[in-house]
Amino acid sequence: MGDRVSIQFKNGSDKSVVLFSHWRGQSFLRLVEDYYKDLKMYLKQHGHSDPIGRMEPCTTMVDFIRVATRNMDRVTSDLYLGVDENDGDNSDNGHHIMNLETGEWE
Repeated sequence: MGDRVSIQFKNGSDKSVVLFSHWRGQSFLRLVEDYYKDLKMYLKQHGHSDPIGRMEPCTTMVDFIRVATRNMDRVTSDLYLGVDENDGDNSDNGHHIMNLETGEWE
């Protein structure tokens, strides 16, 4: 049994690819929220002149994957990417879009 969920980042009309987790469920959403808070603190110190500083969704997703896989030697299961929320299985917890402008889930 899994605890499936998918997440995506959005800024304005731009959206990232979708990241699916087979096992992490609600804890994955909390990780995204913690990541967002940490990113905002980082940007206060380092500015907004590069893609992560502008919170471009695709770059933000890559940086989030770095955080989500930080203690893994290999990504052998659990995480995978999709084009949209229908490109994988999020049947337990649904699809969630983090609005990078507001820090709120849509």
